[in-house]
Amino acid sequence: MMRTLNYFAYGSNLHPLRLKARIGDCQLYSVAQLEGARLCFHKVGLDASGKCDIELPTQKDSTVWGAVYQISQEQKILLDQHESLGKGYQILKTKVRVADQQYLRVFTYQAMTEFIDSRLQPYDWYHDYVTQGVSFHQFPAAYQAMIQAVKMIEDPDQARSARHQSLLKELRKTIEAKLAD
Repeated sequence: MMRTLNYFAYGSNLHPLRLKARIGDCQLYSVAQLEGARLCFHKVGLDASGKCDIELPTQKDSTVWGAVYQISQEQKILLDQHESLGKGYQILKTKVRVADQQYLRVFTYQAMTEFIDSRLQPYDWYHDYVTQGVSFHQFPAAYQAMIQAVKMIEDPDQARSARHQSLLKELRKTIEAKLAD
């Protein structure tokens, strides 16, 4: 039997199609909350824009919402190539509260201190990945509004932006279909 790992996605990997594009098919286990944490867009990306990060610890009443996906060890290796190896993220092992109010051990990615710059803003397409993910999982309205309110900038690299727009179009379609059910 293949051992699965519990990956807590909270940023651009929230939407299952975005994650599938990176590592292949995986199973959504549950939406989850990382309590006592705050979502920031201050991690320095390779493109010099702001990427998502989990700030710990913060106020007791703050929460980062995310989704737990069950992935294989091989998929984790692929995900590490996107997230951690030399790109400013480190692996964080923690516990999240899942839909049935139980706590589950997970791994996720957190920015290394030297890759944090609070002056950064995300590119519009990156911000869209996050907003599409929170919408797909139907996180609480206040959390969705907080994400929507994040200031973003237009990506000066039009080719890079266009590459992301085709997948974002597919993400929007899945959300529309889900909401129509």
